[in-house]
Amino acid sequence: MAPILLSLAHFCDKHGPKVIMVTQVGNKGDPQGETLLVPEYSTDSYCESCLLHVPREQELGARSMRSTVETLPYITTQYSTTRYQLLSYITRKAFSEESMIYDGSPLVFFDDIRGLNLVVGFKLYDENARGNERRYCFIFTLDSREQEQSMKMLADHWMLILRSFHKMIEYIKSKHGTRLARERQSSTASNPFIGDYLKVNKSKTATNLTTLTNDSALFVKIHKWNTFLLSSLLAAAK
Repeated sequence: MAPILLSLAHFCDKHGPKVIMVTQVGNKGDPQGETLLVPEYSTDSYCESCLLHVPREQELGARSMRSTVETLPYITTQYSTTRYQLLSYITRKAFSEESMIYDGSPLVFFDDIRGLNLVVGFKLYDENARGNERRYCFIFTLDSREQEQSMKMLADHWMLILRSFHKMIEYIKSKHGTRLARERQSSTASNPFIGDYLKVNKSKTATNLTTLTNDSALFVKIHKWNTFLLSSLLAAAK
């Protein structure tokens, strides 16, 4: 099977299309997935919205996570050391597509540069973001230029991939909705005579997805979901 990548990307107010995290599977020749781990690097080019936050006890080097399933390593990193340019091309195309919508509907595109990609977008309300919303997407990438084989693989596992993405999106939206409800309840309780329309508009600031969901372990959970999906796809291909 051609290499598969599972990514979470967003459209940053400051940096444009940006990958937040990517999960890849190693090979038996690299039993620990060392070639996929990112080296120490400066985060100066990342704002708070773009950063992959990993709880200290889960860190492996610089913002990397690793799981092992049947001797194969599954590595999640801030960016891909082996396919950085490829993912840059994919995220730019995904967020520039006029057909890209954010209600959970799938978008598929294929070409000789980007391979086969399935994209599912979603939005979250945030008054600190431009337009009061933040745009995200999950991306399934099959790094292959064999169109017929790639499309067959996607067709065979279409529901598995979509259900996995939708499960993650539903979880994120649920956590985000709970956080918003608590904030609004707290605001109303402190001053019930001030409605949203009277509030002074806050300055637009970068906000991490872990903050929007009030879940510091969110990226760890996505890593585990991605590991399950990748391992299921590999098992089905045997």
